[in-house]
Amino acid sequence: MTAVFVHGMHGMGDNLHQRAVVRQLMERHEVWLETPWPSIYHDLVGRGLRLVSRGSPLRTQAKNAEREAARYSSEPVPRHARVIRVHYPPAEVRRQGSVLRAMLAACRLDPSETDFRLPVPNAWLDLAEARLDSWGRPEKPLMIYRPLVERKEWGGAGPRNPDIDAYHELYAAIRDRYFVVSVADIEPGAEWLVSFEPDAEVKLHAGELVFEDLAALFSIADLVFTAPGFPVVLSQAVGAKHVAVFGGYERPYSFSSGLRFAKQLAIAPVRSCDCFRHDHGCDKRIDMTTALPRLKEFCGC
Repeated sequence: MTAVFVHGMHGMGDNLHQRAVVRQLMERHEVWLETPWPSIYHDLVGRGLRLVSRGSPLRTQAKNAEREAARYSSEPVPRHARVIRVHYPPAEVRRQGSVLRAMLAACRLDPSETDFRLPVPNAWLDLAEARLDSWGRPEKPLMIYRPLVERKEWGGAGPRNPDIDAYHELYAAIRDRYFVVSVADIEPGAEWLVSFEPDAEVKLHAGELVFEDLAALFSIADLVFTAPGFPVVLSQAVGAKHVAVFGGYERPYSFSSGLRFAKQLAIAPVRSCDCFRHDHGCDKRIDMTTALPRLKEFCGC
């Protein structure tokens, strides 16, 4: 088999989507993948995938690559390996109808083969069960909540976030039904909350949950409540029911490749925008008279 060296993307959601890229390539090639998220590929490494680390300029990704250093291959990338760079130009996202289809097309792969599902090992589930024990085995259904954040590394977070007041109102409408665990990786000057301080039973806002924790908790959660980003892709990858509240920058179709894997309620602005720009000033107004009943019905409230 010929060797390929895949310069992967750095985001957690992008790496989850990349599973579909890697799976296709592994059918015909010996694959070497550069990634800061080894655990995302835990099942594929056992089938011949080799992982490479060249560090990451991003804070959370660099921390994880260091934590998982032992998972990287000690073998050098073959000098003759063909190089593939994973990306997804906005125009291709619009044309293909999803981020993942655009990613596959940019890599000259079949854009219809979009299976990026992630099996969650029992050892990871044991970690989640231990977390539940530490929280006193809550009687209410479990919600994983993602507060709105912005970060210095990427100026698109602000435009992508939904309207803050609408996000809070939607969350508050169903919050009492759930035992809420709020997750983030906040660091002064690097990443910060822009939404209301969440009303949650458990707040894990300092990156306490590593990827294995997140994947397992998402997989057993009754609901994930989030803005667009990695939680949408992770929810789809592990089959978690989720609410995705959109702002600007992109439309819900960006994540349409995973809709068959998990129940999703997408709440989008009246004038949904797919500019994929950091400076557009998208109209984020949501029709709450329509959104609130849809949300309550979706959650069985």
